[in-house]
Amino acid sequence: MKTKLDKADIEFSKYVRVRDGKCVRCGRRGEKNAEGLPIIGLQCSHFLSRWRENTRFDPENADSLCQNCHSFWGVNGKQEYRDFKIKQLGQDAFNLLLIRGRMYKKKDRKSALIQAKMLLEELH
Repeated sequence: MKTKLDKADIEFSKYVRVRDGKCVRCGRRGEKNAEGLPIIGLQCSHFLSRWRENTRFDPENADSLCQNCHSFWGVNGKQEYRDFKIKQLGQDAFNLLLIRGRMYKKKDRKSALIQAKMLLEELH
């Protein structure tokens, strides 16, 4: 089942793709959109599923990937993605991400949208 995206998801995805500017696996750079942001051709990948509300908008849980790498890590490369996240975050931060992913959080899209917009503004 496909997860429905709302305004908060769209802004958070834009933040992650601008933050990284390229696929973190293969290095493919994003092409600039009409706003001059390097996000075309990149997707926002969540290490822990977007179904986990507590880490859905967590910058440590998301990375920019091109479509090919996103498909690979999502299907066949789960261990490689895990190894990447441990190297990226460090073992302690990775463990904390896993703990946050198991915690309950009430859905609050208004706050999530505000947070995503603030994160994106910090990059400019």
